[in-house]
Amino acid sequence: MADKERGYKRINFFKGFMTTEKDWNDAETYHIEKRQLHSRMFHAPGVVPGETGEMRVTARERADLSVEVAPGYCIDGRGHDIFLFETQIKSVSPADYKLPQVIYLVAKYVEELTDFIAYKENLEYKGHRRVHEVSKIEWTSVEPDVETEVELCRVALADGVRKITDAQNPLDPGEGEIDLRFVPWAGVVG
Repeated sequence: MADKERGYKRINFFKGFMTTEKDWNDAETYHIEKRQLHSRMFHAPGVVPGETGEMRVTARERADLSVEVAPGYCIDGRGHDIFLFETQIKSVSPADYKLPQVIYLVAKYVEELTDFIAYKENLEYKGHRRVHEVSKIEWTSVEPDVETEVELCRVALADGVRKITDAQNPLDPGEGEIDLRFVPWAGVVG
């Protein structure tokens, strides 16, 4: 675990050491922080090229206001790993936005506590046994913050747009077309 003034403290086991939940959580935090430090220092945030479907966003065959996001892996600016294991379909509801407006599809890192247990013999001993690291893919009207989000695409919405399509000219997408020009690609920092 990081002591911001003096560096990192790693747990040191020895014969007779009686560990507590704090010791184990500190040990986990140490490893998480070191992995995130490595990702921040050596890898630029963004979509990792070559990993499964590269989280590529494409129009759906049914002409509607939704897109498909392929499986993939990306890293946010804090060094969190964001995995998408299965294709997701994300729909847009124009009523949620003041049109015309550019909207952004982003990937976020989210932690969910799972596997709750309470011992009926002693209710003082209870808690979640796992932290599930998941990705959240969502539309937003706010330009993505690279620290906590990775942009997967953007779309210019207007009153007349009834379907989202792949861009006819990827260098100059029009209204209702998927714009991939601003998707950051992870790589070597510097």
